[in-house]
Amino acid sequence: MLCVTDGWGNHVKMKVGGHIRAIAQHLHRRSIRLIAAVERSIGLIAALWAAALTAILAFRFAQLPADPSWSSLVIHLMLVLSPAAGITLAARAFPHRRLFALPEIALARIGHWKPLDPVAAHSHPSFGATGLMTGLVIGMLLNILMRTGEFLMAVPVMAQTGPSWAQALFFAMAADCIIFNLLYAMTFIMAVRHVPWFPRVLLLVWTADVAVQLLIAQFMGAQPLPAQVVPPLVALLTGNIQKTLISIALWVPYLLLSERVNVTYRRRVRAAALS
Repeated sequence: MLCVTDGWGNHVKMKVGGHIRAIAQHLHRRSIRLIAAVERSIGLIAALWAAALTAILAFRFAQLPADPSWSSLVIHLMLVLSPAAGITLAARAFPHRRLFALPEIALARIGHWKPLDPVAAHSHPSFGATGLMTGLVIGMLLNILMRTGEFLMAVPVMAQTGPSWAQALFFAMAADCIIFNLLYAMTFIMAVRHVPWFPRVLLLVWTADVAVQLLIAQFMGAQPLPAQVVPPLVALLTGNIQKTLISIALWVPYLLLSERVNVTYRRRVRAAALS
């Protein structure tokens, strides 16, 4: 009877394991199609983004009691074009289907790894910005959407006249949004084109993101801000820092230890896998 029970238990385990593997394979195939579709349509996505944002800004400008300043118009134009600019710059710097040299100094030294030649790395089952990497890669594009939406909701369009603190707030938050929209768009291209510098560049962007929020807080702290402006500004900057720190905590271990990341961006595999 025990043997029958053990046999039935093993059968159930094998069946459940088979279902889990089938689901994992299905999700992996979907991630491959998703990344390929996004990369193939990134120009169209950037164009639709620019068109939608332009329409939103045109509506906002139409509600102003006075005409916006030229500096405000230029900054909003930069905001519209920043993701497309980041995509274009990165696409020119890192052409499609090009083999890129590894960094001379390896920073990720955790674990025991053996190098792979480029052909072996590209043919490895774990090569590519798919699987869990899909969440990170798509998340960089969603970060652009969220960051821009937060800017539009938190910072009013600057008219020709206004207090100095309002202009300082507008320029500081606009510069933050434009710069990091551009940088996150560039890192997206680096990720999907398997540029070896991607992990460390992304970490550098994350670190700069946190530092800039602190600099904005220090800069605006020196301005004569009305009391009612301080709490939402603090909440906005704190939220940006928290989201970035959560991303770092979630993804840095993956970027260091994942076989997919190491095969794709460092051309190496765990030593045990080759023994």
